[in-house]
Formats: sequence, structure tokens, C-alpha cells
Amino acid sequence: MSEGSLDAHDPSHAAHDDGTDDRYLVRNPRQIRQLLQALIDQRSLINAHLGGRDQSFPTAVLELDEDDDWLLLDGSPSEPANRAAEDAGHLLCFAQLDRVMVRFRLDGLERTQNDGHVAFRVPFPDELVHLQRRELYRLETPITDSPHLKFPINEDRSETLHLRVVDISGGGLAVTVPVDCNVFSLQKRYAAQLDMPDSSPLQISLVVCNQLAVKLPNGIEMKRIGMRFDDLPRGGDSAIQRYIFRIDRQRSARKNGEI
Repeated sequence: MSEGSLDAHDPSHAAHDDGTDDRYLVRNPRQIRQLLQALIDQRSLINAHLGGRDQSFPTAVLELDEDDDWLLLDGSPSEPANRAAEDAGHLLCFAQLDRVMVRFRLDGLERTQNDGHVAFRVPFPDELVHLQRRELYRLETPITDSPHLKFPINEDRSETLHLRVVDISGGGLAVTVPVDCNVFSLQKRYAAQLDMPDSSPLQISLVVCNQLAVKLPNGIEMKRIGMRFDDLPRGGDSAIQRYIFRIDRQRSARKNGEI
């Protein structure tokens, strides 16, 4: 999975390498502390990508130092993952606060113990991306009436991954996969087929923008893969907007007792 840091000229070293507007960059130390504390208060899962490696693990911010700008990051139950995190040099972390993306880089991990479990003492990030608002309206799709993606997962296209789209907008979509699914890499482009419930299949190109650890209502941990449309065929945007409008209209009718 492509990693990020602070060099805007190298996608593997960009804190906001998916084209995020600088308006969403937080550099004020007090605001960074507030957002990190919110991650603790909301018990937000974090997906930590190991710098320079195609590897990640779910984690969480456990506590903040009261006097210095240090945080305690939960380690992995897997000792190889903890060693890899130490060796990686930095982590690129993705999380959500109130359903809005938060992204930051952590450098200088120091292994420590927390109640007998592995943890990492880490300096606060110098900057943090907090999108604050959605540029495009995103629809959470109904389970029984969702678009689906078909991804070929080998070169001869003999194997295909079928995934339900969990939300969609005119700019992109998201799917969920098991935490041990490592098919997708950050900033990599994928060709796929988008099957819409009420229109013909669309042959599309997607770029992975983020991967987030999420917990389903049944307690199962999954990865949420957020992707932007890199190329939509003619009529693709209209088909997506028609679907969004139809689902919204049905939900409004149910809410008003019309159906």
C-alpha cells in the first residue's frame, strides 16, 4: 500500500497525497491535540499503514501525554506486525471522526508496554488532514438494493472479487473487505465493473484513496476501502445520480408514510 509523508512531489511521502485541499490541513498543535483526543473519546479504529511496505494493521490512540506532545498507540496482537512497525520508520494512519476522514503520519515509534500489551510511544504528528465536510453528497446504500463491484484479482482475469458498494457519490465509492484482505493498495489504479441495480454495467477506473478500520454492528472488524472515480464512461455520472435520487426518494417516502 503506497504510504504518505510530507514531500508533495513523491506520492510515497505526501501527508495529503490524494489531492486534498490545503484548507483541510491542521497544523495548530492545540487543534491536533483536540482531534487526537476525539479519536480516543469516540474509540475510533485506526488503520495504520507501514511506511514503505504493503502492510497495515488496525490500532487506536490509547492516551495523550498531559504535558508533552506524545501519544500512546496500541500495538498489534501480531508480534511480526509490531516488529515491522518498528522497522518501518513511520506509519500513515487513517481514521474517521463523525464519519469524516482524518489522516496523519506518525514518526519515531518507541516500543513500550501498556497493561502487559505492546504499545508505541509516538510524538504528535506535525500536521493532520481533517476533511471537515464532504465535497459531494454520499449515499449509504441499502443492503438489498446496492451497486456491486467486480474486480479481476489476477492477470488472466480468471478470478474476480465481488464487493457490495456501501456508499457512493458522483466522485467515488466505498466497499468493505475483511481485515486480512490485501488486494488493494493506496493510490493504485484499478479497472473494475460497476453493476448498478437499475442500469447497464459500467466499465470504470478507480484509485484507492484511503483504507479505514471499521467495526460492524455485530462486532466484526473490517476494512473500508474508499476510492475515487478516475474515469467514468459516458453516461456513468448520470446513472449514479439517478440511483442516488431514486434511493433518496424511496427513503423520504417511507419516512413520510407514503409507502
